[in-house]
Amino acid sequence: IAHVDLRANTPFIAKNEGHKQEICGMKWSPDGNQLISGGNDNTAFVWGLQNLVAGKPLAKLRGHKAAVKAMAWSPFQHGQCVTGGGTSDKTIKVWNTLTGENIATIDTGSQVCSLLYSQSQGYEELVS
Repeated sequence: IAHVDLRANTPFIAKNEGHKQEICGMKWSPDGNQLISGGNDNTAFVWGLQNLVAGKPLAKLRGHKAAVKAMAWSPFQHGQCVTGGGTSDKTIKVWNTLTGENIATIDTGSQVCSLLYSQSQGYEELVS
């Protein structure tokens, strides 16, 4: 992962290495302090804004049996995100990114390509 500030004369900020294969997607947390990346190596990494230069992840989220293709941050619970696995996995996993704990696993019966939380008032709904 290359972090670039396009406003700067020298835009390159930092490089984070962790995934052993290609990255499928990335999302910033709602507060902008954590970045999650999912990859073809069946893992997701959580990176902290404060340790970008060090290049070390805050957490390595393991447990998917296929590429981590989708991810979303909960707008309702700080430090909680969901990840979705590909064809051989077919699950959504709920994570506490502050501890690295897998809180729940949901079998969807098919690969998960997209995850989105509802923005409606009064609902805490996740769609896939």
